[in-house]
Amino acid sequence: MNRHLVWRVVLATLLVLGAAHLYARDAVKLMLPLLSPALAWVADDFEIVRFELVEERKNVSVGAVAVLDRSLFLGGQAIVPDGSQVMMVGATVGTVLQPLLVALVLVLAWPARLREMALRIAFASVLLGLVLLIDTPLSLAAWLWDAQIKLYEPGRSSPLVWWNTFLNGGGRLALGLIAAALAIALAQRANTHLTKT
Repeated sequence: MNRHLVWRVVLATLLVLGAAHLYARDAVKLMLPLLSPALAWVADDFEIVRFELVEERKNVSVGAVAVLDRSLFLGGQAIVPDGSQVMMVGATVGTVLQPLLVALVLVLAWPARLREMALRIAFASVLLGLVLLIDTPLSLAAWLWDAQIKLYEPGRSSPLVWWNTFLNGGGRLALGLIAAALAIALAQRANTHLTKT
């Protein structure tokens, strides 16, 4: 690997991790209004009572408190919501930001001139917004659904649970890498087009 690129990756990593250390909590707090309706839409079997940033000692998480909102049919029985079963699910700030941080390191480290870098950051912002929406809300919804399955029909699975398994098995890293690669490729193409015109 090119020595200059290695140093760029190291410097970009230090910059991104430093910024995350200082601003991760505030960044995730700003994302909550985007994530909340997405979670309510995906987890439509549940009423999301609270969706907020939860701080316990030094750990900061995105937490959701939910109750079953409509009847489910699992294990040959009907589960009727009565408001007594309150579920809490969450994801640490580090987990929420993982694909974004990985993508930002690559986006900043890969060499480019100023205009192409600006285009790259613009594309990356859109792509990372999409990554965020298919990561955190779906993951939290999967945990809610998984709790019902384990309680009423152990051994059953679902696409949401499979997706969560993917995310927790390196999927977040893969999503960040894909978003970065797409942003770089789209920015190069757009820059070439602008240069020709």
